[in-house]
Amino acid sequence: MALNMPFRLRLSGLLAAALAAASCSGSPPDTAGPTADGGLAPCPETPNCVHTGDRHPEGTDPFRLSPEALQHDDDELLDLLAEELVSLPRTSIREREGHWIHAEARSRVFRFVDDVEILLPADFRQDEHPEVVVRSASRLGQSDLGVNADRVASLRRSLEDRGLLIP
Repeated sequence: MALNMPFRLRLSGLLAAALAAASCSGSPPDTAGPTADGGLAPCPETPNCVHTGDRHPEGTDPFRLSPEALQHDDDELLDLLAEELVSLPRTSIREREGHWIHAEARSRVFRFVDDVEILLPADFRQDEHPEVVVRSASRLGQSDLGVNADRVASLRRSLEDRGLLIP
């Protein structure tokens, strides 16, 4: 009987099932937040994660802070980083504690949730080339079709445009 079902009805059923599955966006990872060594959790061995501190995937550039950024105190600098983060589409801050920000970014169609973290390492001002660490990862699945890499690249451009990162 299902074979006689019009194509539109079958397609509608598949789409409804996909939307129902996508509404299960998962919960925030247990690994969110600064690690014992003061960094962010490493990326899994899947292509749906970008980590500037670990240079993952290979070829990922660090987010080097500009001299202008270092003129701000830590709280002001974190405020500026947060402003640029939430300017990304469908991104909102979930938690902010100390030098760490955790945000959620939702995909437009299926509403998948990705976790985006920003960390100012505790000793970043002592480094010769101070960095802010950014990690963007999908909660579900293996591949993200480059969404996290694009998000990190967009954040980089906006922070460079604002004069907070060295291009």
